Amino acid sequence: MRAKEFIVEFRDRMYQYIKSVLPTWPDYVLRDWIYNLARGEHQAGVYFKPDADFDKWGFNKETILKMVSDAGLSPNTQWQLVPNMQFTMDMFGPKTQQRLIGGAGGKSDMGMGIPRDAERHATQAQLAQQQGGIRKEPVILIKRPDGYELLEGWHRTIQHFAAHPNGYVGPAYVAIGN
Repeated sequence: MRAKEFIVEFRDRMYQYIKSVLPTWPDYVLRDWIYNLARGEHQAGVYFKPDADFDKWGFNKETILKMVSDAGLSPNTQWQLVPNMQFTMDMFGPKTQQRLIGGAGGKSDMGMGIPRDAERHATQAQLAQQQGGIRKEPVILIKRPDGYELLEGWHRTIQHFAAHPNGYVGPAYVAIGN
């Protein structure tokens, strides 16, 4: 077996395991949020140990369910794709607004130590420009009583607001119920 085939098989197994834990969740949400954390993207160290061997990561059902629970979600959470959601800063809850504004259009990570932060902002700005000003890739939101919480898609959203401070229309997956 060639290395590329092994990597694809490994990734497929990892994704299939995630899907077995959250079988009713949309593939996009699983890949963009949970799978990327399991791969060591974003702030994976909160739940996984990406510098260790795969078997020692703690990448298991309990860890995945803890991550879901910590976000206020459950395996029974229902999701809705909203292809043309109207984004305005005031739609978000206070914590999300603070982080979006604090990101200063990509000039600050607010001391969070986000890996490759400046590079990721530049990439998202470039991709948005190539796609007509707004990325076609959905962000992931949770509807809360005090406004929406941005779960995934921070760099995209900060760059969209930098270019469109009064708001914009774009796609989102929204957690609508548990």
